[in-house]
Amino acid sequence: MALYSLPRDAFELLVEALGEREKAETLARALERSIQAIDERADAIIVERKGQIKSELRDELRQELVTRELFEERMKVIDERFKSLETEMNQRFNVVDEKFTSLNFKLNLFIAIALLALTLANPTFAALVSGLFR
Repeated sequence: MALYSLPRDAFELLVEALGEREKAETLARALERSIQAIDERADAIIVERKGQIKSELRDELRQELVTRELFEERMKVIDERFKSLETEMNQRFNVVDEKFTSLNFKLNLFIAIALLALTLANPTFAALVSGLFR
């Protein structure tokens, strides 16, 4: 709360207008008390309005911001989705791995048969085998 006092030239104008110094002092004190009352009322209104605005802002923020429970619930859903995707990807990789294993076995078998066929069809080998059985 600020104390007000009229500027000297304003006080002199009051003395001149009212004609008496005592009346001017009384009016000046009344004006100062009125200004102080207005200032105090304004301070009280500011404090009250500040509380209202703070409450309104808090309510709006609560509506707009995510609560911890909602955040954890959504993170749980995302985590479950990732786990299901991981399971699905692992199943697909297992199928691909099985196919590669099967193809590897078939390729090895083919190579072994091809080597056996080439060996048996080789004239030098045929001559060697016929020489052994004579």
